[in-house]
Amino acid sequence: MTPREQGTAARARRERLLVLVGIALVALNLRPLVSSLGPVLTEIRADLALTGTVAGLVTTLPLICFGVCGLAAPPLAARVGLRRSALLAMLAVAAGLGVRVLTDSAAVFVAATAFALAGSGVANVLCPALVKLHFPNRISLVIGVYSTLMQLSTALAAGASVPIADAFGGWRAALGMWAVMGLVAALPWLGLLRERAPVRQPGHAVSARRLVRSRTAWLLTLFFGLQSANGYAQLGWLPAILRDAGIDQADAGYALALLPGVGMVVSLLLAAVTARLRSLRPLVVVIMSCYLAGYVGLLVAPGTAPVLWAVLLGIGNGVFPVALILIGLRARTGQGSSALSGFVQGIGYFVAAAGPFLIGVLHDATGTWTIPVTVLLASILVLFALGLGVTRIRYVEDEIT
Repeated sequence: MTPREQGTAARARRERLLVLVGIALVALNLRPLVSSLGPVLTEIRADLALTGTVAGLVTTLPLICFGVCGLAAPPLAARVGLRRSALLAMLAVAAGLGVRVLTDSAAVFVAATAFALAGSGVANVLCPALVKLHFPNRISLVIGVYSTLMQLSTALAAGASVPIADAFGGWRAALGMWAVMGLVAALPWLGLLRERAPVRQPGHAVSARRLVRSRTAWLLTLFFGLQSANGYAQLGWLPAILRDAGIDQADAGYALALLPGVGMVVSLLLAAVTARLRSLRPLVVVIMSCYLAGYVGLLVAPGTAPVLWAVLLGIGNGVFPVALILIGLRARTGQGSSALSGFVQGIGYFVAAAGPFLIGVLHDATGTWTIPVTVLLASILVLFALGLGVTRIRYVEDEIT
């Protein structure tokens, strides 16, 4: 190898390492702006005079912003590139979080939160595409680590908000630290602006309009949407289901905390084993079987073994990293993966928004949890069928040409 070739290879290794660090830091910043808010929302409402309606809007914004900005991310990436888009997304997160801890206005607080969520929504879409582009032979491994870091930061932000607020004088300190983290996450992408851009991959550009004709894109969208709807329904209603079954508040909260904890373990296991499998179908069968068992237990005997049901549901939530892995595997190029990611997550998060709302409506209408949990159980049967469909080896580019 000539000195010039050695220099090129070394530069490529540094570039890939910087991209990997950038993806990891993005993962750590995607959810804390949401999970850090709930534990101190009462103090924020009192300080900024937020009405119940406005507070409800703030808690509803994430899925709306993730959906809208998920659809907007691929055109942005096509115009300025994946790396610049990642930089802009992290700067938006940092700016939005910074403004919302400095303001005394309820309207500015909501607007700043929406701006930060817009950055997070764009980054949601970009990361699977970046993994596909830079680590095409390590998609499962990198996505598994990415998902683990995202869940870890979600749990840490939720658990640390109150102690930080108590130690440093209020909610502004608890939320403000994540603005600093957003700036840190922007640094690798700023450094990558000086590097050469990846060679554009051959093939026709994939767009959301063309993906409408792809059966695989729609199957994956419904798969992503249904798993997200179940995940958010569990976060919103599992403690109430267990409390009404006679479980005390502390144990119900412990069961809820198991969901992301088990999810992190599942993500790490997926990162370790998926690269060795020829097909993700066996994993989907195992995960979905646990999901079904968890809901059956919650339906038949919710108060008998709440920890077991929570563990089984946490394993079932492992379909989230599986969905992200499939986004990378069902497109041939980085650009195709970006478009598919935007299509799947953009529409999928709107589907997810219906989950907690529908469960609440059904509970209010029936006065029990039997019908709501039965509906969730039925949705898992549909999710199971969708999972078997999306694990067939197909590429969206082949379906839209």
